[in-house]
Amino acid sequence: MWGRGFTLERMAKRAHITSAQRALTARDWGAAKAAFEAALVDEEAAEALSGLGEAVFWLGDLARAIALRERAYVAYRDRGDGASAARMALWLATQHGGGLGNHAVANGWVSRAQRLLRDVGPCAEAGWLMLRRSRAAADSASAERLASEAIHLAKVLGDPDLEIAAISQRGRALLARGRIDDGFDCLDEAMAAATAGELRSAETFGDTCCDMIGACERAMDIDRARQWCHVTMDFARRVRFEPIFAFCRVTYAGVLISQGKWTEAEGTLREALHSYDASFVAQRHFALSRLAELRLLQGRDAEAEAILAEHGEQQAAARPAAMLHLARGDGRAAVRVLRARIAAVRADVLRCAPLLALLVEAQLATGDLDKASQTTHQLDSIAKTTNRPPFSALAAFARGLVAGRNCRVAVASFETAAHTYATLGMPLQAARARLGLARSLADTDVRVARESCRTAIAAFERLGARRDQDAAAGLARQLGVGARTGPRATTTLTRREEEVLSLLGLGLPNAKIGARLFISPKTVEHHVGNILAKLGVDTRAAAAAYWATRSGKKPGGE
Repeated sequence: MWGRGFTLERMAKRAHITSAQRALTARDWGAAKAAFEAALVDEEAAEALSGLGEAVFWLGDLARAIALRERAYVAYRDRGDGASAARMALWLATQHGGGLGNHAVANGWVSRAQRLLRDVGPCAEAGWLMLRRSRAAADSASAERLASEAIHLAKVLGDPDLEIAAISQRGRALLARGRIDDGFDCLDEAMAAATAGELRSAETFGDTCCDMIGACERAMDIDRARQWCHVTMDFARRVRFEPIFAFCRVTYAGVLISQGKWTEAEGTLREALHSYDASFVAQRHFALSRLAELRLLQGRDAEAEAILAEHGEQQAAARPAAMLHLARGDGRAAVRVLRARIAAVRADVLRCAPLLALLVEAQLATGDLDKASQTTHQLDSIAKTTNRPPFSALAAFARGLVAGRNCRVAVASFETAAHTYATLGMPLQAARARLGLARSLADTDVRVARESCRTAIAAFERLGARRDQDAAAGLARQLGVGARTGPRATTTLTRREEEVLSLLGLGLPNAKIGARLFISPKTVEHHVGNILAKLGVDTRAAAAAYWATRSGKKPGGE
């Protein structure tokens, strides 16, 4: 009797696992979760632990997913299944590194997987290990070789998930070498196969989508990003996995920023931040660093500084951190931050290019013209290798900065950069090149300098790039051009912002404003930031002066 009951119990557990596996295939994460939990009531089966980990991962609970798959790893090891244990180890490496930002822990899991697979013959897990090593390779040639080996193994094994993932990774490696056309051929192929339904794993689909959107941003290929982003967003909605949806939105926000669509970019970033569970630490850092960069472009340095004070040590924050140092006049600190980050990504020329462009500005800020010239030569080399307009424009703008004022090279370089950026639909960069052209012609062709300066000022004002607008206004005064300065209401203040502004005008600090309006000081700080942005001023005193002029009252007095 006991034997018959035991058999029925085992059959029920197998039924639960079969039902759960079907739910996973159908991407019904809730049903899969319930079925796997039922299967685990009396026995910790490795397959059930692994499957439940996958289900809760897609439901956005990264911490529980990691705990479950750690238990699955142990269960596979206990029964001597080295390949499956290695598969869990590689998944844990990805989540500890990409999800939590714990790269030392991730490295430990990769090493464990490598040791487990030494005595296992050709298998898919060996291919996934190759891809992991490819992504971490110190040079792009090694990254491409490992990805190519994984493609070959996938074909031998007949594993479409491994093959498409490997093709996508080979595309990333080719882009890192500056072979943009070849790289996008691979990435487009991987995306086409994925969207056609060749993949079994939703996670591989998500990774392939993220590879594509990230590559588009690094290559500054706006049109391709726009086309594939719709596919990616649709996938994320269908599988109901907000973290991947959010990651793509954060990446695409970078494209929106370059297009001058800053309001849309900010909304996209805020939606992404709202979507992330607290356990997705690394992704939150990425989103907040992108928001800090936007704030710096807007001239809202205090808000950027507050973000970076909490997240500025992260790798993703290197660029905005350097931008903040430059805004504060500390070129040497900017150089240190940029050199460290460039050393970390030196194998990827597309990642290096924007960092090198900012490094030129930082080196010039320290007065080191020779180093700035050397860095510009590096940008020229990248422009030749990639043979793409965005990188040619980066190099041309840097040449203009290094050449200096009243120089034919500067004029030609800024003209090239301005035209290219305008053609690419990158208004901030085009306006900055126009301003550089105006400076170069200030003493030799005042008429063209004035026209170029006016064009730059108009673009900066439309964008809300306050620091750039102030710099352009200073040159305009030298050229005898009327430049709009001082407070300007670019957007109507909300009722609450009007209330905060009136109390700001009375000279009250945030704590007292909050007490009067029954809101927290942090909320007051948020409203003050919006008010400064809308008025186009940098300080509370300037906002108070604006309020006094408009209301007819004296600032600081009730």
